[in-house]
Amino acid sequence: MLDASKAALAKRYLPLFGAFAILIWHSLQFNFVTDDAYISFVYSHNFAEHGQLVFNPGEVPVEGYTNFLWTFLLGVLMVVGLPPEIMALVFGTAFALATMAVAMRLVEHVCKERSAWDYLAPVLLACSSGYACWSSGGLETQMFTFFVTLAIYAYVRADGETRFYRLLGISLALAAMTRPEGLLITGLVGGHRLLLNVIRDRRLVPHRGELTCMGAFLLFWAPWFAWRWWYYGHFFPNTYYVKAAGKASAKYVEQMHANGRYYIWQWLQYSKVLYAAPVALVGLAVAKPRTSRFVLGTLSLLVTMVYLIYTMRVGGDFMGLHRFVMPLFVISAIGTALGLRLVVGLLPGSLHGKVGAGLASAVVMLFAWSQYKLTSESVRWGNWKSDRGIDTPAYLALYAHDRSLIGKQMRQCFVPEDFSIFGGVGAKPFYAETKGIDVFGLVSDVVAHEVPRTRARAGHNKWAPDSLLLKTYKPSFVFHCYSLHGDPNRPHINCRGNFWQRNGYEQVTLHVPGLKERGEYYTFFVAKERVASFRETCPGIVK
Repeated sequence: MLDASKAALAKRYLPLFGAFAILIWHSLQFNFVTDDAYISFVYSHNFAEHGQLVFNPGEVPVEGYTNFLWTFLLGVLMVVGLPPEIMALVFGTAFALATMAVAMRLVEHVCKERSAWDYLAPVLLACSSGYACWSSGGLETQMFTFFVTLAIYAYVRADGETRFYRLLGISLALAAMTRPEGLLITGLVGGHRLLLNVIRDRRLVPHRGELTCMGAFLLFWAPWFAWRWWYYGHFFPNTYYVKAAGKASAKYVEQMHANGRYYIWQWLQYSKVLYAAPVALVGLAVAKPRTSRFVLGTLSLLVTMVYLIYTMRVGGDFMGLHRFVMPLFVISAIGTALGLRLVVGLLPGSLHGKVGAGLASAVVMLFAWSQYKLTSESVRWGNWKSDRGIDTPAYLALYAHDRSLIGKQMRQCFVPEDFSIFGGVGAKPFYAETKGIDVFGLVSDVVAHEVPRTRARAGHNKWAPDSLLLKTYKPSFVFHCYSLHGDPNRPHINCRGNFWQRNGYEQVTLHVPGLKERGEYYTFFVAKERVASFRETCPGIVK
């Protein structure tokens, strides 16, 4: 009996492992860590080394990340000697695989029987360029997507089996502790439940399962939220004040909304959701009110609608292949699988098998081919041009590669008293292990709260004036005003370098072997009182 049970289990999950293999191969075509991931790595490193979740040890904490659970996990792994650059890729892929398994179980539960259709959603996800890209990348994207998908699964199951309410509460709490949008998902789940209770079940008083869900959520989320508010001193993460707070003109707001609409349109095209939407809509919307499909469908449509509005209002994201809407990849794949199965189910029974297999195979092959071409173009060497502020994965990988080399070479150049102003505040300070803040204000409380929003690009909404940076920080090094170039004698500084020269800074050039973007020479500004000692200790100085 036990052997038969194992055989049945192996038969059930063997196709899923095929989808797993596709996703692992696909994610390895990207195989990169974006510069923003290194911001979390800095916090993780300081947690592991100093017991402080801060960017600059010994200073007032600034919450320059929006992915606590991911940052904390990597910090714990660093305590036992596991490097975040590797573990972020391992866990990103692991969470992506786990999400595929939950998607399979969700389709299986909604359809009330096991069939080959259960594997279509995981296969579509494995073939998706966006899903594979952000299984790599080093960010918390797939961790958040897993908890959201698990919460949807638990919610659908809880409608008929109250034992799943505890899992729902925990999943929502962990999602909210991974990304701020987790609270948005929590609110949508709560609102959906309230509507079901009033309209469908004709009641207002929550039952025991719902109270258990709320209790489980608060048990995990409330102590953490109270701690982070006490530790960092603000209700919202510092990045909120960078991206969504402060004065902004009407023109700026409209441009952000236009960028958000373009981001959504690009997602619809690249992911092929634009073509799958009618089928997915049928799969999610055609259901009787007291069925699991109805609960899944109405919640999924609500989440999709609100999430797209939210994405539009915040201007989308600057990273290509749409990590910002990753939960919608999963909803789209599940809806497509359910829709195709429903359409095939309308045919005479004798045709179900052949037509279903042929249709599913055709959909997978067409989608896989389109995504193969998209992946190839996304990682193509030289494909570095930004599309209305959206960077390609090829450029994101290149940018982090060059900053990593600079940081590694400059590690021995700094002393504890040094303080720097960075542009990209990820890989360079992580490898150099030096203090500083970024000109965008992600890790600067001053810039985040005092500088208005003027740049209509998601994640780069503020740019601190040089006068404010000089007055507030008196930096030893100015790295946001720089040049990467091929001729050691002809730097092309990207900002008002004369401001820093007038205020006691000297232009210095390093030769950094291996830089790929624009040449192997890196020019920046150093405070004059620091130049002499810097030249003595830092390798690669161009005389």
